[in-house]
Amino acid sequence: MSVLRDIIERKARRVKIRRYDFTGKGGIEADPSYRGRVGLKRELCIGCSICEKDCPSAAILMVQDEKGKRPVFSLDRCMFCGQCKESCPTKAIYISSELLLPVFDRRELEVR
Repeated sequence: MSVLRDIIERKARRVKIRRYDFTGKGGIEADPSYRGRVGLKRELCIGCSICEKDCPSAAILMVQDEKGKRPVFSLDRCMFCGQCKESCPTKAIYISSELLLPVFDRRELEVR
């Protein structure tokens, strides 16, 4: 009987579902502990490849550029565990609390 009562109470509350705001101006705020988009402070990165080796989902690839080796993050593979941030000896990797990760083009999920 408690299941029926729960259904009736939920219907009585009439909780509105908000539509997703694709403009990014919806004012949705994340919890401070939320793990969102991965980022890199290039000036701190020494190109040691520890983040690439420690990533459990193989979402990091080291590439060569004019300043040396640096990681490229594939957010479509990333499981947002934060292991790369924890293993970085220079703290060059950070994880923002950005909520808006859906994109229409998969290439936008590559953080260089």
